[in-house]
Amino acid sequence: MKKLLTIFAIMGLACTHQAQASLADQINENQTDWLLGSWEADIDGRTLTLTYKWVVKDHVIASHLKTDDNESYSLIALNPKTGEIEQTGYDSNGKKSTGKWGPKDDMPMVTISSTSDTGETKSMAVAFRRIDENNIEAQIFGVDDSGNVEDFSSFSFEMKRKKAEK
Repeated sequence: MKKLLTIFAIMGLACTHQAQASLADQINENQTDWLLGSWEADIDGRTLTLTYKWVVKDHVIASHLKTDDNESYSLIALNPKTGEIEQTGYDSNGKKSTGKWGPKDDMPMVTISSTSDTGETKSMAVAFRRIDENNIEAQIFGVDDSGNVEDFSSFSFEMKRKKAEK
């Protein structure tokens, strides 16, 4: 009887583990794996580099955003309680940012709020549109005080896939 209960317990744990969705499952289901990699844009003579890469297989993606005067690192993962894809990070000016990923029409979008050391909070949303294998468009949306994303982007720019460094 003890062996039978042990087998059921192990099977129960195995089934629970398999039933839990991973970030990779969400990405595959939504067909947004094209966003992984490094992207670069030149905006008015300033370089912006954005990289998304796996740091914990199937569960955590690191985001690295670098501009001429700022740098930020974030982690993106699936919240096991809510099932939402969340992002948390910090930048070189000491700001903390938190965000949630979801769809904006047929584009993946992150809605981010950042808070400075003085308590000032700013929010925005960034949606990504795939142009082709080596080009994407980033669309910047305003976010109101209630967290609602505006219907139309206020700014957009193209990014090119950056070749992997050896």
